[in-house]
Amino acid sequence: MPEITLPDGAVLSYEDRGSGRPLVLLHGVCMSSDFFREQLGPLSDGHRVIALDFRGHGRSPACDHGHTVAQYARDVHHVLEQLAVEGAVLVGWSMGSIVIWQYLRQFGVHRVAAQVVISQGPSDLKRPDWPHGLLELDELAELCLAIQEDMAGAFADFGPAMFAEPLDEEARARVMHEILRCRPTTATAILLSQTLPDARPVLDRLVLPTFLVWGRDEKLIPLAAGEWLRDHVPGSELVVFEQSGHCPMLEEPARFNELVATFAAGL
Repeated sequence: MPEITLPDGAVLSYEDRGSGRPLVLLHGVCMSSDFFREQLGPLSDGHRVIALDFRGHGRSPACDHGHTVAQYARDVHHVLEQLAVEGAVLVGWSMGSIVIWQYLRQFGVHRVAAQVVISQGPSDLKRPDWPHGLLELDELAELCLAIQEDMAGAFADFGPAMFAEPLDEEARARVMHEILRCRPTTATAILLSQTLPDARPVLDRLVLPTFLVWGRDEKLIPLAAGEWLRDHVPGSELVVFEQSGHCPMLEEPARFNELVATFAAGL
């Protein structure tokens, strides 16, 4: 994979295929671009598809600094500038969407035409006025401690929970392999950074074509979070994938690819 060296010395691995409207694929916390493997080939027929591994994730080299959502957004901006990307559709899965919202906070819609949000609400932290998050504050603290002591054990149930159907041993091993590419220190730092913020103030003011994708059997981020986004982001559209959990791009890839291509074509 090609690499880009960032201004602070960190290195990002990425794939860049095809030509046409750019689709920039941004993965979830402690995951990698491998979770977009069903998109890289099919969507590059008619689009320029760029898939990043965030610093310290996937095939990007280990990195001991910069593990905040705000920095990841700056990393994405640097990549778009280095690759001369214009009019991009930013496709965020899980934390990838939070990175998009930080990008929009810092840079506005510079180089961006639209966003696709996959299974990510405005806050992963449950709050008195936000019951649709993933974790209570004490649960977040416990998870961070567990990752430091035994990262494989901490994520043992998380991987299977991302899917509607049970994973076979090969699929489970592949998920865990990608998760464990992340160092525990990287995992805890970025998990805190992506869970604590609340993007609702940004999203309430957002004017950007938005396509929302949720799995009906979502076990992590409730569908109610997607419905909130549909109701608060002007002009957004929500599509529910009936056979999917947290990973509709992997669980129903043909339909996902068709709908994303149609959304991009309509811009």
